[in-house]
Amino acid sequence: MKKKVLITGASGLLGRALVKEFLNNDFVVLAQYHTNQPVQHVNCHWLWADFSDLAGIQGFLQRNSKAFEDCGFLINNYGPITSKKVLDLTAEDFYFDFHHNVITAFEVTNFFIRNASLESVVNIGFEFIGEQRVYKKILTYAAAKNALLLMTKSFEQQYPHIRFHMVSPPTLEGAPVKAKTGKQVSPESVAREIVSLCG
Repeated sequence: MKKKVLITGASGLLGRALVKEFLNNDFVVLAQYHTNQPVQHVNCHWLWADFSDLAGIQGFLQRNSKAFEDCGFLINNYGPITSKKVLDLTAEDFYFDFHHNVITAFEVTNFFIRNASLESVVNIGFEFIGEQRVYKKILTYAAAKNALLLMTKSFEQQYPHIRFHMVSPPTLEGAPVKAKTGKQVSPESVAREIVSLCG
């Protein structure tokens, strides 16, 4: 039987590279998207979801629960970035990034732990994960991704039979928000790294 993976945020920049790489490695891919459904492929099933509130996340999980039962791999790739000067931030910006980057990953992971044959989870961070530093434009995103790191480490300790990973690449080539360092990597190289963790 082929291995099966769920990729959230599968229609985005890294998501598309992940779909292609997992298909190339003979996985059945369940690919979550929101607005633009890509072209269908053999062994790739596109699943619509709106993760903007808790009901949307939970509805997605319930609608597709049968398809998830034999899914052993989860890639929490969904997580939009807020780019805004610190002086312009509001409480809603913190809520938005925490919900999309942490709550969504928590709900999906928690569901898979209880309802799927989960072997491995990969959460996507960002280049400076775990560092104490000043952020001028991505404070809320950085705070959320660091919370995701804490969740990853905590789940790893509580569920030793499941492999938990945090992959935190530099800015991707083609990303809308550019890194000040100028360091960039291709989505394809990050996708290859992630697939290797699921081997």
